Amino acid sequence: MTAGTLTTRWSARRVRDHTRLRPLVVFTLVVVLAFFALIYSRISLDRAAFELHQIGQDVATQERIHWDLRLAVARLQSPQRITEAATGLGLVYPEKRITIEASGVAPDTTYAPARWTASRSLLSELP
Repeated sequence: MTAGTLTTRWSARRVRDHTRLRPLVVFTLVVVLAFFALIYSRISLDRAAFELHQIGQDVATQERIHWDLRLAVARLQSPQRITEAATGLGLVYPEKRITIEASGVAPDTTYAPARWTASRSLLSELP
């Protein structure tokens, strides 16, 4: 009979100890999970910051390329460069203007907007 009461005391004591430890284990588990969640959130924020930094560098690089291309276009559209290239190809302004008249061909007067009429009269007055 003594052995039976001893085992019930030990089993009762174990049950009591487990009920006391259970909230501590749960609390420890919650703290550890919160710690890992905090670390994960910090890592994700750092990753986002690295991506933003990389995107900023890409934008700066593309802006540099954009302005270099704008400068190249401005150089290519330079009238002086075009004149030099045309002269190199033999395209020059004539020294003397020669008017060629074709007999039997009448000038087309059906369509003459006002803005071209003024320039046509100015061009016809040139020597």
